Amino acid sequence: MNEITETQGKNAFELHKSIVRLKVQMGVAFLELGRLLKEIRDKELFKVLGYDSFQAYLTDSELGFKRRTVYYYIEIYEWYIGKLSYDEQYLAEIGHDGLIRMLPIVKKEYPNMPESRLKELMMDAKELRHSDFDKKYKDEEKQNGHDDYLSPPEYFRCECHSKWRIIVPREDCCPEWLKEFTKQSEKEVIDKGSKKD
Repeated sequence: MNEITETQGKNAFELHKSIVRLKVQMGVAFLELGRLLKEIRDKELFKVLGYDSFQAYLTDSELGFKRRTVYYYIEIYEWYIGKLSYDEQYLAEIGHDGLIRMLPIVKKEYPNMPESRLKELMMDAKELRHSDFDKKYKDEEKQNGHDDYLSPPEYFRCECHSKWRIIVPREDCCPEWLKEFTKQSEKEVIDKGSKKD
């Protein structure tokens, strides 16, 4: 790779700052969109505009919204700004996808969700990759009733056989399951060996 000049470094940094700024602006825009759509729906202002229903208004060719998307915008506005009173700028930094990902958890645990839990969710939605967030919080339910947290196993497809490989520390496995697994594996090895003879 060629040596990076000071000018290239400054240019790259300025472009990056612009991208981050636009991302936040998009976040603020979708929150404002949720507020406006909620007002049109709740006050039935779509009728004033000549539409029989909110759905007809949404599918107008000028808007072209999908129903689910609009209701996500509205729900995000209702929950995070209306019920939880979060600042738009803070929510914009988390982003639309992160807020949608959190929404089922927030709705399930509200109003008994401690502030610390909500802050942890917000931080994870902002910092974790979508797949990591999903894995953490979907697997969280499986952890209920246990004192310690065990990370879920990692898994991937092996290149040589196109089968699943699972990586999990042996000490994190149920001892009875390990015995059964070992017994089954030994039986399969013996069965394969006897078929060759």
